[in-house]
Amino acid sequence: MALDFKHASVLEGVRFTAQVGVPNVVQGLFRKREAVVSAVGKLPADHLAYRLVEGLERKYGPDPFWVRVGAEEALLLTHPEDIEVVLGGSPSPFASDPDAKRKGMAAFQPTALTISRGNLWADRRAFAESVLGTGQPVHQLAAEFAAAAVAEADALLGLDRPMTFDDLNACFQRLTRVVVLGTAAEDDTELTDLLGQLMAAGNKMPGEPAKGYDELHARIEQYVAAPDPTALTGLITSAPQSAATDVPGQLIHWLFAMGDTLPANLMRTLMVLATHSKVAGVARSEVAGKDMADVEDVVGATYLAGCILEAMRLWPTTALFGRVLEEDFRWKNGQKTPAGTQVLIHNLFNHRNRARVPYADRFSPEEWTSGTAADDWRFNFFSHGPQGCPGAGMAIFLGQAFLGRVVNAGELKVRKGPRIDPGRLPYALDIYALEISL
Repeated sequence: MALDFKHASVLEGVRFTAQVGVPNVVQGLFRKREAVVSAVGKLPADHLAYRLVEGLERKYGPDPFWVRVGAEEALLLTHPEDIEVVLGGSPSPFASDPDAKRKGMAAFQPTALTISRGNLWADRRAFAESVLGTGQPVHQLAAEFAAAAVAEADALLGLDRPMTFDDLNACFQRLTRVVVLGTAAEDDTELTDLLGQLMAAGNKMPGEPAKGYDELHARIEQYVAAPDPTALTGLITSAPQSAATDVPGQLIHWLFAMGDTLPANLMRTLMVLATHSKVAGVARSEVAGKDMADVEDVVGATYLAGCILEAMRLWPTTALFGRVLEEDFRWKNGQKTPAGTQVLIHNLFNHRNRARVPYADRFSPEEWTSGTAADDWRFNFFSHGPQGCPGAGMAIFLGQAFLGRVVNAGELKVRKGPRIDPGRLPYALDIYALEISL
């Protein structure tokens, strides 16, 4: 390997592996292990990882630099311009299927868009953008989706005890099934449980479909064969596709991303709204008297959207982001890295970089409504460029409708969980330890 960029020492590589790589793996790359997540949060592993990367960037940056992860070296990016080069150059030459990700996802979504390349990627991307309404101001089924989100919010508001993450997650799994597959799937908890088992198998990175994958694929195929006009399945026949698209295989990723990632982000948002009276007041004023089943009222809740996006910035569900070079690549400074190189982006460090982000450790929704956060490629929870999440707009819309209904109902209070300082937010929030009264 050419000595083109600076190299962190072997000892620093051991520390990077132990403090950044290992915690991500042991917590579960695809299916979170609740006990481990809680234990790691108490260390506090995320803060230690941030401080390590901060020190390495100060010593070897701002250009990319090599750092050992396990037995191999990877190129770590910390400068915004380099991050934009990589994300703008995905999926080629910066492919989004590094070895660990591909082997893990193979267990439960082997034909996923995010681990596809070349013509297959183009085929599956066109299908996803068509059905998910990527880039549209609102999805054509937005009214149906808003009504479904409000119904789930009402279910939570009807609890006679404080809400836990399990409560929220159950509601959003149901909402996800309704949005993606249709009302016939509303109570199909067996499908969700099966997907969860396969995701847990993915944590072991088997490199092949896990036991039960064929059953999951067949169950989803049944819903595709009987499309619901009020759900995404109702839009499939009019979307561009081929035999290689594998429609049920694409829906698996939507069920995975919407059903697991979104509720975790919303739980963190609720935590902040329950502890930041000023933020909660602004959010409540924005939706006061509004009908969150009305599409215009949901879209107009821009501050509420900013709250969700800020929670995703502060506590990214994917702390370490990877790409792999399909071919040799020459950087703008003339230095060259070979095909097969793994490129890493540490989202937690970039999102909370105090040297570059003035509001790094504060909750600042206004940066998304009137600031420049939305155009900042360092904030990478939805990715950017050609590989940007095709369902990002839909996810935020569902979150707005749900949160708007909850916030309208009254004051939120944390009944159990960590106390946080609004001026210096922690690097991790244990959502499994939270109880919030609605």
